[in-house]
Amino acid sequence: MTPTLAVAVREYRIRLRNIIFPLWDVLVPVVYLLIFGASFEHWIGDAAGVDYGTFFVGGVLAMVTFGIAMNSSYAFFEDLQSGIFHELLTYPFARRDLLLGKLIFNAGLSVIGAVLCIIAGVLTLNTRVIPGYLPQVLFWVLLGTAAWYFLFSWLALQLRGFNAYHTTTSAAYLLLMFVSNLFYPTSRLPGWIQWLAWANPITWQVDLLRYHTYREPAPYLWWEAAGFLLFTVASFWLANRKLNGTID
Repeated sequence: MTPTLAVAVREYRIRLRNIIFPLWDVLVPVVYLLIFGASFEHWIGDAAGVDYGTFFVGGVLAMVTFGIAMNSSYAFFEDLQSGIFHELLTYPFARRDLLLGKLIFNAGLSVIGAVLCIIAGVLTLNTRVIPGYLPQVLFWVLLGTAAWYFLFSWLALQLRGFNAYHTTTSAAYLLLMFVSNLFYPTSRLPGWIQWLAWANPITWQVDLLRYHTYREPAPYLWWEAAGFLLFTVASFWLANRKLNGTID
């Protein structure tokens, strides 16, 4: 067994000891989709020219990726606080194997969560999905999982103390969700918030997911795809650099 795979198996065994956390990762987005999708459809009707449920699917898929990434980064933080993390660093494998091994487990969990959301949307809200574009949807789900996992792992390695970690990650979670187009079209936001939303990588990811679920028109799609790829690379560089540096 390679070191990367061994880390992935360790992550699997740890996370499955408390089944609540994996269930939270994959079922909470489904609940968001069903409750908000049905209620907002009733209250506001269409969004960006389609029924709200279809519009919301792309946002919920993005929610799956950064929700799983944020919860997984807590394992890094907890290992660091308990001292287990420093013991792992003495094992005979490269530090990046620790980073990539955890990512393998997260990627599998994200695929399960994304598939459940798509099925729930189709069966309960009659959301539109183009079957031929599902591989592209899963690609952006996997890439999003990697990007957010690297970013939150970097934060977990940077922060000290439970208050600092939970305050920072909770604030990031709320800003990423609500200062973006996850719940509503960007055009409906106040002018200055629109600019913040366009600078949010969640907006880029959601646009890419919406385009590949129901072909939502997106004039800047290629720029957003390039931007999100660069964001993923930058997040990996930050996490890998911190992991290979001095960690107190």
